[in-house]
Amino acid sequence: MEQRTTQNNAKSIIEAYVGKKLEDMRDNPDRETRNLVDLALSLSAGRFQKHFLNLAHSLLEDEKSPYYALIHDAIKNVGSANILKFGMNIGYNSFTAGAKTIRNLEKEHGYNIPWVITFYVDNESFSEEAYSEAIRQGKKLGIFTYIFFCSAIPENLTEIFDEESECAFLLFSDAENIEKGILEQAGEIKNLMLCVKYSDSAVEVCERLRNRKALYSMWYEYSERPMCEELLNSADELHPILTFFVKSQDNYNGYSEVHDEVCKLRDTRTAASVPMEYSGIVRMIDEIISDDSCIAVFDESGNLISVNDSEHNCNFINQPLAEIFEKCYPKSIE
Repeated sequence: MEQRTTQNNAKSIIEAYVGKKLEDMRDNPDRETRNLVDLALSLSAGRFQKHFLNLAHSLLEDEKSPYYALIHDAIKNVGSANILKFGMNIGYNSFTAGAKTIRNLEKEHGYNIPWVITFYVDNESFSEEAYSEAIRQGKKLGIFTYIFFCSAIPENLTEIFDEESECAFLLFSDAENIEKGILEQAGEIKNLMLCVKYSDSAVEVCERLRNRKALYSMWYEYSERPMCEELLNSADELHPILTFFVKSQDNYNGYSEVHDEVCKLRDTRTAASVPMEYSGIVRMIDEIISDDSCIAVFDESGNLISVNDSEHNCNFINQPLAEIFEKCYPKSIE
C-alpha cells in the first residue's frame, strides 16, 4: 500500500510538471522540448527511459532536425489533454512503474512477460467481458499498453478504453472502419491513439481527426519489402505522429530487414513523422525492459499466435495470462 501511494504521488508530481511544460511549449516549443528531455534524462533511472531519452536527445541536438516540425505540429493540432494522458499512461504507467513490476515478476517466477499485448478483433467474436478481464490480469503483471487490430471496430470496444483509464491503447484499422466506428468519439478518448491504414480514403479521415485534435498515426501493411522512404514521405502529408510498417501474416520471430531500414531512416530522414516497424519496435522495447524479448499476439478467437509451437494451444479467453506466459515464454537459461 505504501509503495502504491509513493508511486501515485510521484506520478502526480510528474504529470503536473509535464502538463505545465506542454503549455509552455506553445510559446517556445523548441527550447521547452530540449529542456524537458534534458531534465528527464538527468532524473531517469530505468533502462528504457535512458535509452529512449538518449535517442530523443541525439535527434534534437540538430536545431534543424525535422522532428521539431513534428513537435510544433503536435502542440498546435493535438489536444494537450490527449498528449498528456496518453503520454503518461505509456511513459509512466507502462515504461516506468509497469516495467518495474514486469522485471520483478520475471525474476521471481522465471518466465518472460511482454510489455504490450496485441489483439486482433472483429465484431462477431468480440466479447467485452473477456477482453476487460484480460486487461485486468495484464495490469497486475505490469502491462499497461494494448494494441488492437480491428477488421471491424466493435461498438463497445470504446467502453474498455474508458474503463481502463490507466492504460494506453493503440487501435489499428482502415479509414472506412474508423469513420464508421469511432471517428465521432475521436479526441474525446484521451488514452487512445488511432492508427489509420494508408489509402486514398485516409486523407479525409485524417483531416477530420486533425480537426478534432485527436492523437493519430498511420500504418502500412506489407508482404514484400516496401519502399519505406517514399511511403513515409507520402504519409507525412497527412501529419501523423508515428508511421508504422506492419508485416502481413507476421510470424513475429526476430528482427526483419525492414526494421533495420526503418531505424536508419528514423535517424537520418528529412521529413517529420517517426517511423516504426511494428514487431521490431515491440521486440526491441521488450529487450530493453527485461533483457529477453517476447511478443504476445492473440487472434480473433483468443488464440496466441506469436509462438511457433502449436502444442501450447493457449487462449486468453479460457486461460489466465500468467499461465500462458509461463508456458510459452520461459526465461532463457545461460
